[in-house]
Amino acid sequence: MRQASAADRKALPAHFTTETVVLDGVLDEKAWSGAQAGTDFVQREPDTGKPASQRTEVKVIYTSTTLYIGLYNFDHEAHRIIDKEMQRDQPLWRDDAVDVVIDTFGDHRNAYLFETNPNGARTDGLISDEGRDFNISWNGVWEVASRRTSEGWFAEMAIPFSTLRFDPAATAWGFNVLRYVRRRAEQAFWSPILLDADIKRVSQYGELTGIRDAKQGWGVNVKPFAVGTLASSPSTSGQGYVSKNRSDFGLDAKWAPVRAVSVDLTVNTDFGETEADDLQTNLTRFSLFQAEKREFFLENSGIFEFGPGAAGAGALSVMSVGALSFGSSGSSGSAPLLKLFHSRQIGIDRRGVKVPIDFGVRTTGRLGRWNIGLLDVQTDVGVVPTSGSQFPRTNFGAFRVSRNLGARSAIGMIVTDRNGGGDGNRSYGLDLHLRPSKSLAIDSYAAGTDTSATSTTKDKTDWSGGLITTWNGPVAHAQGGWVHIGEDFDPQMGFLLRRGIDRFNGRVTAEPFVKKKGILNLHFELDSSVYTGKDGHVETEEYRLDLVGLRTSAGHEAKVFVTQTFDAPSAPFTIAPGVSIPIGEYRYDAVGASFLTHASRPVSIEGQLLTGRFYDGERTSGNVTLRVRPNRFLRSETTMEVNHVKLGAGAFVSKVYRQRLAMALTPEVLMNVFAQFNDLSQLASVNARFGWNYRPGSDIFLVYNQTWDGPAVSSLNRRDRQLMLKFTRLLQR
Repeated sequence: MRQASAADRKALPAHFTTETVVLDGVLDEKAWSGAQAGTDFVQREPDTGKPASQRTEVKVIYTSTTLYIGLYNFDHEAHRIIDKEMQRDQPLWRDDAVDVVIDTFGDHRNAYLFETNPNGARTDGLISDEGRDFNISWNGVWEVASRRTSEGWFAEMAIPFSTLRFDPAATAWGFNVLRYVRRRAEQAFWSPILLDADIKRVSQYGELTGIRDAKQGWGVNVKPFAVGTLASSPSTSGQGYVSKNRSDFGLDAKWAPVRAVSVDLTVNTDFGETEADDLQTNLTRFSLFQAEKREFFLENSGIFEFGPGAAGAGALSVMSVGALSFGSSGSSGSAPLLKLFHSRQIGIDRRGVKVPIDFGVRTTGRLGRWNIGLLDVQTDVGVVPTSGSQFPRTNFGAFRVSRNLGARSAIGMIVTDRNGGGDGNRSYGLDLHLRPSKSLAIDSYAAGTDTSATSTTKDKTDWSGGLITTWNGPVAHAQGGWVHIGEDFDPQMGFLLRRGIDRFNGRVTAEPFVKKKGILNLHFELDSSVYTGKDGHVETEEYRLDLVGLRTSAGHEAKVFVTQTFDAPSAPFTIAPGVSIPIGEYRYDAVGASFLTHASRPVSIEGQLLTGRFYDGERTSGNVTLRVRPNRFLRSETTMEVNHVKLGAGAFVSKVYRQRLAMALTPEVLMNVFAQFNDLSQLASVNARFGWNYRPGSDIFLVYNQTWDGPAVSSLNRRDRQLMLKFTRLLQR
């Protein structure tokens, strides 16, 4: 299907004003009445292609420094509006909400996302290459105010042009608005996007016209910070604790030498306010994967995505079992099989130990049809608290460039380099992404790595390559592909799940709409992955069949599935203390079910159960999450995961408990407590954070972290303790 031409697209002119706009959710300034309204929203779901059930209008005005977006969300049943979220970066689609997406380069590929709800909560993100990367962790500097009335709810967004990177020569920006009417699971777009795509399909946006002479000032943002920490850790002798109190200063800075390019600088970097990672149970012989959360690495991070394994495509992701991985032999949840560049390798050791960052420089941008990313980070000597061993000073570098081809295709290359402690590692690759039609995607790549010799190893050079084909239709989806990873392929600035294999995968999904007896649509899926070793023999087979799944018009979901796994480990591996899987060939089956109740209700439950054979024994695994949202100020999420495993080498029960509690006094003031315990790793932790966004881009954080070890909650021994106060101030010119 051809891409829509400019003549086919809906267009909305932006209205210039010199009037002062008061951000209060009351759109009563004269500029709003003089702006043209975007109307005629069209449903994606549940009544595909029909007009939206509620009248929605969008207006855009701007001054020389700020873009304002007015959202008129009329509702003839305003008393049924759902508005339980007030915390930033939460899934606001669980409420009535609106997403505004802006393709500032008009390249039909990349966009900023700004989302709000009737409480004025904020979520934002970056869409790259129509969803090959969707970075919901990015936080931009912008403001919003919302207001509920008997007619519906209304919102005003204020987005400084200094927050956006854009092409000053562009005559139009891509633009779209998505409204959620949550009580009827409705999604309605201003520029229609139907079931064969979603909000990440930038090429189907409409146009925002008329923006002229937008000013970014000097394009310089400087954010100095001061941090004070009181901390103690067990001494290396095991006797008592060692205090590590400190105070420090640093800064993050951003400069836009041209409007389409951003240069980010961090000096004496501190990420102490970042939320703690989830404790996980690993019943596989492969590594766990943690996503990037640190602000410096997030903006335009999609530019560095390489190959067909980007998040949106799922091409190099191993098969996951529903909402939670239960550790099938060939998988590790939603971990990618391969990422050539993963910024989590910088400043964080594989054991989770933080390594000091002296400085980092990062340049990203889009110049015409070219996308460019350049990164250089220097880490200082790091120390493992428990052993006193050191990490050497290390330099990390990455260069990524790609060129857009035609409407939606692209070709690119990447080089990474890590040097430290007398050894080095380099990765390099080429990737090609073809989009011959709206439904068909063909992704391929070839990459190599060189690892320098050390006192105990030789020089190592090897390669990886792959070809993935994906077809997406309104009801059916299919994917198939091949990936090769050499035995000595070693991208040390990336993530690698397994090496010395060829993987062949296929997936067919059908989701027909029913719209009868309260059922909105059904779900059927067959998923398979086969891994062969360098000798051609099969190492792992994974098959999953979703027998049936359904989604109701009330927002409930359920699924029943069966799995079959074959695994032939060439070496024994430990999955629990004293319990190992021996060398051998194992084939085992399991059956499972998952469910999700209406996530917008004050109380909702999500869970899954899996039971069946597991290697030479049996396993029953389950997880359940209870979410409580009594009002817009409080939110609780309680999760319990259990694995009951009986094997020839022994039996064990592993449990993971997680408790999140959030209290948001306003969208700018938040208290968050995250407590968790993993009895298999005998580790517990608490992460308590108070954050006050006292002005746009400026924050005060008070963070308390503590960890314990021990076999049970009743017999824990304290390990690390930290209290941190951090103050940041954004200065803009």
